[in-house]
Amino acid sequence: MNSIPEDMTFRQWCEKLARGTKPDGSDGMKVDGKPFRLDNRPALVPVYDAIPTTKDEAFRKILVIQKATQLGLTVWEVLANIYMAIKWGPVTIGMFMPDQATASYKSEHRFMRIVRSVPEIYQAMTSAVRGGEKKTVGEGNVLTRTLGESIFLFLWTSGRVSTESRPMDVVTLDEVQEMDLAEIDKVRARTGDSDVAYTLLLSTANMPDLDINFWYLMGTQEVWHTECPSCHAQSDLTEPAGIFPGKSIRYNTGQFPGAPMNEYVWTCPECGGYIADPQIGSYKVLKPGAPYRSLMLPRTISPRMTPREMIESYGRAKTGDQKKSFYNRTLARPYIDADQLPVTMAHCLAAVEAGRLAGVVWQSSGVGCYMGIDQMGGFNAVVIKKRMPDGRQAVVHVEAVFANPTPGNPNASPFDRCTVLMGLYGVVVCVIEQLPNVNDARRFANRHPGKVFLAGYSDLKDDQMVWGDTLSRSDIKTSEDDRSRYSVNLNQYKCMQTALYRVRDAFCLFPPPEELEQDVLEDGVRKRIVLLRDWVFYHFTKTALIVEDHPETRKLVAKVKKVGIDPHYSYANMLCDVAWARQHGTSSFILPPTKEVPMSDGSAISTVPALLQGVMETILSTQPSLDVCGRCISFDKDRSYCAENNFSVQAKDPGCVMFIPVES
Repeated sequence: MNSIPEDMTFRQWCEKLARGTKPDGSDGMKVDGKPFRLDNRPALVPVYDAIPTTKDEAFRKILVIQKATQLGLTVWEVLANIYMAIKWGPVTIGMFMPDQATASYKSEHRFMRIVRSVPEIYQAMTSAVRGGEKKTVGEGNVLTRTLGESIFLFLWTSGRVSTESRPMDVVTLDEVQEMDLAEIDKVRARTGDSDVAYTLLLSTANMPDLDINFWYLMGTQEVWHTECPSCHAQSDLTEPAGIFPGKSIRYNTGQFPGAPMNEYVWTCPECGGYIADPQIGSYKVLKPGAPYRSLMLPRTISPRMTPREMIESYGRAKTGDQKKSFYNRTLARPYIDADQLPVTMAHCLAAVEAGRLAGVVWQSSGVGCYMGIDQMGGFNAVVIKKRMPDGRQAVVHVEAVFANPTPGNPNASPFDRCTVLMGLYGVVVCVIEQLPNVNDARRFANRHPGKVFLAGYSDLKDDQMVWGDTLSRSDIKTSEDDRSRYSVNLNQYKCMQTALYRVRDAFCLFPPPEELEQDVLEDGVRKRIVLLRDWVFYHFTKTALIVEDHPETRKLVAKVKKVGIDPHYSYANMLCDVAWARQHGTSSFILPPTKEVPMSDGSAISTVPALLQGVMETILSTQPSLDVCGRCISFDKDRSYCAENNFSVQAKDPGCVMFIPVES
């Protein structure tokens, strides 16, 4: 195998292989059986130039490509890996796909087809020197190929061994949209001791802030901008916020000289002029100074994509899934349908307004409350609610609880504060996730037997949750302190759906956000925030409910997706609702129709359920007419609020058993 000259770039090497050795180039490199060429894809030239030329240039670098489909980027990745294997060898290169089937397909039908088209590379792969003699050794295993002293491993992120057991020098991850962020981190950790430690990530987009888009947003965010031949302005013709499709595609009936008649054409968003070739332009950096390069490649850079095909595909995208497919695969942008994000900030603020009208306020203590805890290492997210007289939920306290070790108490735990909250708010049921700190969670539960339940998740077909209060055989053999006697098994999707819908529908009400501030730790920095608005509500808006096809069984699977962050308070709120369900079930409390009820003095009190009219009349007939809320010492007339019972009342409402008249 011929070595690659030290100063030869990746693009120069690819173009050399494409030329071949014959004058007509007939023996040049083939891609899917066709001659390799870049002259008809000028927008890909900067992408080929982005591959490092030397190991020093590549050391600990990352390159991210968020792309549309059918642009030839898998070919680019395969060629880049071959280039690095020859030039920087010996190196071990891990080529990761989401699952074993796609890894095998890529090895046999993409990688080997290219290798077989270049005789000198194929010969180097299929022969080796053994005992001083050159012998044929074959193409290797479908998941393991060798080229000289370098090794190619075709792996998949869904396999635990494949992500954790092998040291590597270069890792490339294709179809990142089907990989979890944690899986990507595990793959990259394989290069920790390498003197190359280079990472390539490429994929079509998925949802905002997830997988490839998460990595793209942390990079330089270089977007292809087409240059107008008339005014020379450069524009992103696929920008959906104000440009695509209205300003970048128009139908030509003669107003664009030189353009195809009675056909859709590309146009300049600035001057409205005709653009014959959207591949003339450059990448514009949106985030200079980022730690690595990231590029976005829409399908406008494909010589095969016509404006007619683009606009017709856009027009056919009617449903949420169709729109997502178009945004992901054509515009190279992430997309999430509004129906998949049940709660927006507007929903949260509406629940605050409903809480104001109902007199919901923050409480420093309480009785008969419910608590949900999402626990992490050294941090617990807490939500506490109580039941209102009309059956709705009122959030009375939220808190971010951090471990606060001191010289006198070096083993301080967030669960210490949670124990205090159990007493302050008279919590009758609390639900907490078992993981990740299972031992701490179990000890906390055992401090409050019968009140704290440890939650786990499983694919419950018919039930939303299953409670398990009895001791199992394994529990009997476990010490009392570590025993998990009280537990609940949850269908995560159904429970999260119920909890988020309650916020969306203003069944769960909130106090004024600005009245509760807290010092929190974020990325190691202490700062003061409005906890409900800045964290709790924000977490609600970053929790998606997705129903998608399983990649192997092709059956519909319901999932809770974390959009960009780990929404701890969405889970704490959900677990609080599970605690609520222990007492009140999972359905909403629906009040019957209301009706005005007359008082003895001829006036009318505020509406009460018509079905309770007879009961109310009985109460009124035995109650002095002066025993009304407006004459009670607990009545706050400015807010029409009962300070004793903590809910809204009217001055003419009948007094309760806590009635104490105002002294005359």
